[in-house]
Amino acid sequence: MRQPVIHLVSGLLLGLIPMAQAAANEANAQSILVLDASGSMWGQIDGRSKIEIAREAVDGMLDGWQGGDLGLMAYGHRRKGDCQDIEMLVPVGAVDAAHLRRQVGALQPKGMTPISAAVRAAAEQLRFTEQKATVILVSDGEETCDADPCAVADELEQLGVDFTAHVIGFDIQQGSVAQSQLECLASRTGGRYIAASDARALNEALDAISETATVSAVEGEAWIEGVALEAENGIYMDPNGQSPAVSVVEFHVGQTAEECQALCNADPGCAGWHYEPTGSYFVEYPRCFMQGFTFAVRLREEGEGWVAGIKPGVKLIQAESTGEP
Repeated sequence: MRQPVIHLVSGLLLGLIPMAQAAANEANAQSILVLDASGSMWGQIDGRSKIEIAREAVDGMLDGWQGGDLGLMAYGHRRKGDCQDIEMLVPVGAVDAAHLRRQVGALQPKGMTPISAAVRAAAEQLRFTEQKATVILVSDGEETCDADPCAVADELEQLGVDFTAHVIGFDIQQGSVAQSQLECLASRTGGRYIAASDARALNEALDAISETATVSAVEGEAWIEGVALEAENGIYMDPNGQSPAVSVVEFHVGQTAEECQALCNADPGCAGWHYEPTGSYFVEYPRCFMQGFTFAVRLREEGEGWVAGIKPGVKLIQAESTGEP
């Protein structure tokens, strides 16, 4: 049986759904790609301008796009020194790859980096207070228009029905203000942040984000018998790295799965849990495993006495299927 990989992200209570249902829901998804076309995008990496690299990466993303309706927005491409230079280039709708490519190809970087205003404008275009909305932002710098992307993220997450911002930091210096701002924008809306340092990394990042934009979910389960939550260490979810991947509490004989569930619910760093009964893996006492928000997890079948659960207030994103039949 192919086991679905799921991501644990703070937010609405959602959960796993069958692949067929996920595909049906994807057709209704709406996203906007927001491209940084500020003056710094003329900077070069390996002898090529960043805007040229970005054009090619968008080409690749469009080749495999299956995330439903898509729109295109850019900022900083028309005027220097103007924080209002934000333009909706292609309205949200069925993907016309040739038209999108022409619009991206015509961008000529010039101006400022109004990240906050652009993301807010994209959210409004998607009617984020009425329906699920996803923004994919590619930026090579920090906010330059006297605004706070973290504060905007909090505002949009609070007001939105299900708002998510996935962010690619292109040629962003580790430990910089830009990195902090972009990571915060993603993490506070339940999105992914991916750093891309060159052409190959940007292509891979856009591919990864476009795949994330296609996933679907429904209500999760607080009590699932016969399974464990297994960390998928190759899928890193928490850009700040502040929550532990997993913690293990060794119980006394007689302590129950209900007690493990209560421990997770009381711990703000816990996203999901599973209870390992006495005798499992030759251990003569039960254990409580609590998963943080750092890694994705998969459901692993175990058997009688095992119980897992997803904490209320946590979003489960079905990302992919792995393993052999």
